Amino acid sequence: MIRIISDKEAEKTIKEYQDWISTVAERYRVPSAVIKAILFTEMTRMDILDSLCDWIVETDLFSKKDSSSGYAQIFAYVGIKAVNFALDEGITDYRKLRISSNHRLDGSDPDDIRLMWNLLRHDPKANIEIATLNLLCCAKEMTGSMDFSRFSENDLKLVLTRYNAATDHVTAYGEEAYGHYCRYRKE
Repeated sequence: MIRIISDKEAEKTIKEYQDWISTVAERYRVPSAVIKAILFTEMTRMDILDSLCDWIVETDLFSKKDSSSGYAQIFAYVGIKAVNFALDEGITDYRKLRISSNHRLDGSDPDDIRLMWNLLRHDPKANIEIATLNLLCCAKEMTGSMDFSRFSENDLKLVLTRYNAATDHVTAYGEEAYGHYCRYRKE
């Protein structure tokens, strides 16, 4: 794996977006340490193949329509699922998210995938906000709750794991992200 973002660069990016992270953390009641943990974990796992996949999607080569993109490495179909979840829960709406659509986004519609992918790829603030919505979606799926203040260590590891993989048990990713969460929580 040829990493494209070092630990130091990831920390610099997180500091650069600190105010925005705090804003979305407060807006959605997700601890900023959880958001930072996901951002750090995802950014430091980005490699040259991620950039290549983004380039292939951007240029519409080989009919590839989606890739994990942006600092939080979100696929467009996952972003659509997270946004629609937030709409269904009454958490936010398309207007507040600056999404121009006169219909409910559909993760199987190529035009909706392109709209979301472009947003996630080219708007870092939207990428961070939608990652936060995805954390809420993961929390509800894994624990039945979105109240991070009530999560046990294992609950939080499950949520962090689910951000990265469709599984019902804690993975190495969840353990790693939890370690970063503990580090950020001390700030």
